[in-house]
Amino acid sequence: MPITVDLATSDETDVLLNLWQFYMKDLAEFRDSEVQADGRYRDDRLQTYLAYEEHWPFLIKRKGEIVGFALVRKSKPDTYLIGEFFIKSEFRRNGVGGLAVSEILQKFVGNWEIPFQNENSNAAAFWRRTIPELGYEARETNLQSDVWLRFSTATTC
Repeated sequence: MPITVDLATSDETDVLLNLWQFYMKDLAEFRDSEVQADGRYRDDRLQTYLAYEEHWPFLIKRKGEIVGFALVRKSKPDTYLIGEFFIKSEFRRNGVGGLAVSEILQKFVGNWEIPFQNENSNAAAFWRRTIPELGYEARETNLQSDVWLRFSTATTC
């Protein structure tokens, strides 16, 4: 099942903003998120990926259909962070997410950080399974309410 992971173009900003609403609805169970007066979740975190250098919003497509997004940024020199990762529910559990992560990690060689909430058992299981399956040995650190996986793509196990 071929997938592509490409930088979102300015013409695709509305697509990202719409997908963001699905993502935030999923996360509302684990994060303190509330719907604003206009009926939408806040999107200021997403807006930073559209506005700042060394922030990369990616759209994930399967057979040309948009199935999700990933937001990557530099967190410090030679260290990248997947700040947000979303696959539409109908495409989960069939390998799309793992393929997308593999594509993303190949785009940036260096150190990586991936935070997630332990309470989000599906995300926690996904990240703890996917990173080793891709051949990387991750250290796990608990910081505040998040778990952080840290590893390097410069070497594999």
